[in-house]
Amino acid sequence: MNTKFSNFIFAGILSLVPLYGVEYDGEKSYMIETKYDLCVVAPQVDEAIAKGVKVVDADKAKSLYDQKAYFYDARDKRHYSKEHIKGAKQVYFDLSKAEYIVAHLPIDKDESLVFYCYGESCANSYEAALAVRKLGYKNIYWLINGFSEWKEKGYPVE
Repeated sequence: MNTKFSNFIFAGILSLVPLYGVEYDGEKSYMIETKYDLCVVAPQVDEAIAKGVKVVDADKAKSLYDQKAYFYDARDKRHYSKEHIKGAKQVYFDLSKAEYIVAHLPIDKDESLVFYCYGESCANSYEAALAVRKLGYKNIYWLINGFSEWKEKGYPVE
């Protein structure tokens, strides 16, 4: 194939998706933003239960919300910033340590903690829930259908 023609095709494809340039200490880095579809490794419900994480739907999560449970959003920062469950705290992923960082944890390890992200195919909230479970928290919940189900039901968001 002609090199000029292949470069033209490549440029045309790039024009179809947002492209962002970021500069770090003089080095430019480009990122192509794509629509979220699913995480690389989808968690298994049976595995979550075996590890002490309770799997809940939006209705059960709302009941926990009404009982003043703590909510944690494991979605990307840009999605959290745009909209999240009212009162939810953001979960961070530390690339340097390959682990989830959950701030604002209650002192009482018997408190109910609910983790959510994009939905059943997303492992972010599941992995964050496991990390907190390993710290000794006993009442860990994973909102399996995530933020979208919560929002569809008309539950509180901000």
